[in-house]
Amino acid sequence: MDARVLVWDLTIREVLQNDAILLAYDDATHYKHNQESKPHHDELRVNNPDEYYQGDVDLTKWQALKLQTQILDSLGDESTTKRHKRKIGKRWDKRKPIIYDFADSIPAETRDKIKQALNIWQKGTCLRFKEGGPDVDRLEFFDGGGCSSFVGKTGGTQGISISTPGCDQVGIIAHEIGHALALFHEQARPDQLENIAIHYQNIPVSRWNNFHPVTDNQAATFGLPYDTGSVMHYGAYGFSSDPYRPTISTIDRNFQTTIGQRTEPSFLDIQSINEAYKCRENCKNSLSCLHGGYPHPNNCYTCLCPAGFQGQFCELVVTNTLCGGIITASTTPTHIQTPNYPNPFPHGQACIWLLQAPPTGHLFLQFIDNFHYQCEDTCDKSFVEVKTGPDFRPTGYRFCCSVVPSQVFQSGEQEMLIMHFANDQVSTGFRAKVWTDKEVVQPHLPSTAMPTTTDELTTPSTTTIFYLTPTTTILPVWPFTLFGTSSISPFTLPGEATTLSPFTTPGAGILTALVTSSAGSSITDQKCICQGWTEWSACSQMCGGCGKRSRKRECASVENCQVEEKRTCNFQACPQGTNFLFNNSEFHILWKSCCVGLFRSKDQCTALENGENAFLR
Repeated sequence: MDARVLVWDLTIREVLQNDAILLAYDDATHYKHNQESKPHHDELRVNNPDEYYQGDVDLTKWQALKLQTQILDSLGDESTTKRHKRKIGKRWDKRKPIIYDFADSIPAETRDKIKQALNIWQKGTCLRFKEGGPDVDRLEFFDGGGCSSFVGKTGGTQGISISTPGCDQVGIIAHEIGHALALFHEQARPDQLENIAIHYQNIPVSRWNNFHPVTDNQAATFGLPYDTGSVMHYGAYGFSSDPYRPTISTIDRNFQTTIGQRTEPSFLDIQSINEAYKCRENCKNSLSCLHGGYPHPNNCYTCLCPAGFQGQFCELVVTNTLCGGIITASTTPTHIQTPNYPNPFPHGQACIWLLQAPPTGHLFLQFIDNFHYQCEDTCDKSFVEVKTGPDFRPTGYRFCCSVVPSQVFQSGEQEMLIMHFANDQVSTGFRAKVWTDKEVVQPHLPSTAMPTTTDELTTPSTTTIFYLTPTTTILPVWPFTLFGTSSISPFTLPGEATTLSPFTTPGAGILTALVTSSAGSSITDQKCICQGWTEWSACSQMCGGCGKRSRKRECASVENCQVEEKRTCNFQACPQGTNFLFNNSEFHILWKSCCVGLFRSKDQCTALENGENAFLR
């Protein structure tokens, strides 16, 4: 008997058809298909969905029986009371490469795309792939007339069907490889109903099983959030009876055109594999990554960053000379727009804006004027993406076509990320206004502490904003460079990068707030009339006790008052093998991973007896 039939027998069909709760609510009629929108191409456009489980999954007989038991059990069938704990998808041995081969039916151009897809998974995880080899367990890519794969390692030679033409796209191939690495479809997660609605009234009864969620006992989520932008997620119209009505709608409607992308694995797809195969165990060091990044399993001294961020600690954004960057918002709206707006934007360009508000403030963004991108059911070629935070790991709201998003978007905390991608047809793009509900702190000298002579101090006539970018000299934020260490060459998944980054104040991203005191905290003596001290700056070096941090204050007289203080910082020993530090125009020689003049005690660099660093005298 075909393994697929075991998953969908008459008993299960009858249980589902008589599930009143399942069919009680269906609001698919509220969705109107955009007549401009082109159908999105994925594996379901190629396959006969009735030949596979969930549209593209091959099952062994054992897997089919396990899924059948799980479906009946989750529906409360009293005949299946025993819930098995064994996962459906077995994992490969990460200690050795996964061997793969090509059947003669795979043409050379498709082989190159398969290697590209394998490389994406390899660059972001600890898994390795090798063409050819003596192992019995292997992947074989062949043209079986569709796009399909088994889930996890089945033992022996297991096929991945990549039909040419049709399946020969890197994103579709990466999707099928994801199955082979033991990933199920994202929309089949146990928390499905919290994130999407399934419109069974628009799905033939024989295909209902394709949408049933997998339980925690059959597939793990590793505590990672649901990702509508996963390469493993269905699009909105798969298996539909009426192609102009969706079979899946997102609970948050702004994600509706995010689901179904087939460009590449998302940040959370990569992290799922790293969690499943315990790749993070490769990194024994502690690295404080920002914006949801984590130590890169292929280079433990830098972070793997969510899309849009880069830097060793994911503290920077990907920028270019024409657009993007870091914007500190105020209560007065400012504007961002695509290059050349309202004329067509250049092809093949990405713009990333990191918007930031003062501490405890929130950001607001509203699209205005003309809006136009290439129009498809899934926005994964040319589009604008909004990440409201504070969790920047999941894919954000993606918008394309010509309907201006009407909502005013509010950040979860003090940061919001806006990304523009132009990977296919060029168009107008967007224009948006940005503002915050909290004004930046302004420097203030109390009138009661002002000197009596008018020549002693002049009140500034211009406003100074004390929210500083990494190029500001008062509170420096710069990438660090380790010399003398061995590391692999950095590589970048789209939207990800691996440069080194500094530290930030909580909730303020890579902008550092200059904290001023109130009038009552100003210092007044016979010689000095000063405001309170700013907070300490980030340390100029990341390790070894060579660095310094500083703080400043505004004083009426620079000659008689101390306006800056410096302290040494970051006394943890540098990574083994580091011989030099060269950052922020400072050069330091290390001895036993500590700055010369200090000595090492376990993992710490101990300062001189007088508590000073000789290099800062």
